[in-house]
Amino acid sequence: MTTGEVPAAQLVGEDVEVVGARVTGVLDLTDAPPSTLRFVRCTFDEAPVLREAAVRGLEFHGCELPGLDARRLRCRGDVVLAGTVVRGAVELGDAEVGGEVSVEDSRIGAVLARRLSVGGDVRLAGAALGEVDGVSLDLRGARVAGGVLGENEVRIGVTAEGSLLLSDAKVGGALCLRQSRVGVVDADRVRLAGDVDLTEASARSLSLVGGFVGGSLVLGMASADSFGLDRARVAGHVHLAFALVRSAVSLVDARIGGDLRASCAELHDLVGMRARVTGDVDLEQLRGAGAVRLTGSEVGGQVDLSGAELAGALELSGLRVGGELRLGSLAVEGAVSLAGVAVRCRVDLRGAHLGARLDACGLVTCELDLAVEGPPRGRVDLRDARCATLLDNGFLWSARGGVELTGFGYRRLEPRLEDRVAVQRRLFQLRTAAVRFTPDAYDQLAAVLRADGREAEAAAVLVEKQRLRYAERARSAGWAGPAVTAWSSVVRGLTGYGYRMGRGVATLVAVAALVAFLVP
Repeated sequence: MTTGEVPAAQLVGEDVEVVGARVTGVLDLTDAPPSTLRFVRCTFDEAPVLREAAVRGLEFHGCELPGLDARRLRCRGDVVLAGTVVRGAVELGDAEVGGEVSVEDSRIGAVLARRLSVGGDVRLAGAALGEVDGVSLDLRGARVAGGVLGENEVRIGVTAEGSLLLSDAKVGGALCLRQSRVGVVDADRVRLAGDVDLTEASARSLSLVGGFVGGSLVLGMASADSFGLDRARVAGHVHLAFALVRSAVSLVDARIGGDLRASCAELHDLVGMRARVTGDVDLEQLRGAGAVRLTGSEVGGQVDLSGAELAGALELSGLRVGGELRLGSLAVEGAVSLAGVAVRCRVDLRGAHLGARLDACGLVTCELDLAVEGPPRGRVDLRDARCATLLDNGFLWSARGGVELTGFGYRRLEPRLEDRVAVQRRLFQLRTAAVRFTPDAYDQLAAVLRADGREAEAAAVLVEKQRLRYAERARSAGWAGPAVTAWSSVVRGLTGYGYRMGRGVATLVAVAALVAFLVP
């Protein structure tokens, strides 16, 4: 049918195709028998009413409508609004659509489709959605057999002034909003079989709290105020590379089956307490105005913060890493906490700039590289830490707050102390940098030298330990301090505190010879 003006009452009860018409009155199909309706370049004076109606198909192409009330609609085929302008809301709450729902290239006040059931996809490519009560798209509790797709062969992206609500929805495919400009994306407790793709998208926030993603979560080059992924389960990877997040990325209690990648991203805070990542955590060259917190988390692969710059703290206490912990060339203004961290392979802080305290109390790893760049501005706490190989440099021992070594254990030292001068230099570092006299630090160093067959140097270390021990006793002995110091000098001179017994034997022989000479 092609006509200039058609009363709505004439369109009830039959399959209709109307082209270029103005539909007057209210098109009410509430009690009409099933039909197929197709409107092309039509203008409606009143919003069509298909509430609880049953149709075989419903299409609007290039039309103008004040609104569309299709709540509890039953449609065997597709519901299509293509290139259509809807000044109000398209209401599809509790509707059942056997095919797909498409609003591609349309300008619509809002799509309100709570508990919608769709047999195919929900297509949004090129759509411009306004808002009704702050909502642009409401798919809460919806059941979508296909995906929620914001792109097609021609168009990429969706524009939405208000919120996109998908909480408690079940989606059999992907949620694709690449290059979209949207408000809040609320997908708490959503269940998605495919990927979530917001590459190059802009949103006020994304919340996927308690949700499940069967594929990967891709937010590369996206920008938002915050990403909330607490308790989320992602079967694949989480990509945040080059993303801009003005507030926090929260991954508390999240489970990620692949990698967490945020290299070159700019975030305020990254909060991932008790997160579980099967693959790697790649935060290389991350820029953060706040802190990175991964306390109590587990990572199956490596954790890489090489070249990252953080204005706040780096809190990794209790972290478990199956590969390496790479902190090389890290620049951090706040404290670095590695307390209780367990790393299977290597902890690398080579070239790191530490603006405050380094807490590695209880750290366990195979190789510990502490060759930092510049003296740490706070205390370095290595109490009860354990490693097979220790690498360091003079900057570490120049830490402004000193170095705490109680209970610190290692089996090899790099670079090796090749001569007596190197050993004396090491003793000077221990003496000047230690927060307090720590006998086991000297025992540990002596054990390493003995393992290298350096018995004389090991003895020199133990002699220095005893000298400092007597000095501590003298300081605490009050008026008897000089006597303690004198006795220390005698014992050191005669026997080297028992580590140089040859001196004692030589002294006894000399005394015996002198007595024999003087006594007839």
